[in-house]
Amino acid sequence: MTLKRSSREQKRHSLTPLFIFILLFPYIVGFTSDSTSAYTEALIAVGTGQYVYHDCSGSHTRQFNDAGVYVGKKFEGPYRIGLAAGTWSNGSEQTVLFAFPDLALDWKMFSLGTTGIRIGSRNEFYLEGKWLDQPPFQSGKGAIRAGFGLRLKDSGTSMWFGSNVIPYDTPGAAAQIEFPFQENKFLFLNGRVGKESERGISVGVRFTNF
Repeated sequence: MTLKRSSREQKRHSLTPLFIFILLFPYIVGFTSDSTSAYTEALIAVGTGQYVYHDCSGSHTRQFNDAGVYVGKKFEGPYRIGLAAGTWSNGSEQTVLFAFPDLALDWKMFSLGTTGIRIGSRNEFYLEGKWLDQPPFQSGKGAIRAGFGLRLKDSGTSMWFGSNVIPYDTPGAAAQIEFPFQENKFLFLNGRVGKESERGISVGVRFTNF
């Protein structure tokens, strides 16, 4: 019992500096809140795709459809709150409904919260590891994903490239392009390809400062 307790204490002590560094990272590098970065946004999107699953009889493909919404607010201070909700159906099982909170410390160059981490500015170039933050959550950027994004300032067009998993059997390549079609209104398209015909495609609309 003493050995087990000692091992747990050692692990906890070894991880404590990492947790402290993550929490203090924005302050260490001098990130400050940007009063012009406050905004509200809402997204709604639908999509469809195909994934591979395995059972005792071998490998099979299954179609799915999904849809989702997100509503969030970024404050003038380094805080963001939001809520994502979605629905998912593969045609042979009951439709799944779920919701997930978005609570984050959000600076211009860094964000950390319940939906993942971002390093860099969304208005320029950034790296991210995210989950359950943008609908549709399966056929879009992905339920769990990692990648990078950039914005073309002259046109207002944004692009994202990365890899995602779930419900797919293996990681695949994913991309998104978003462009404005009216003031504070944006259309975004997603595509995903992977092994064994695993794929997804979706379309959505984002509204800001409504």
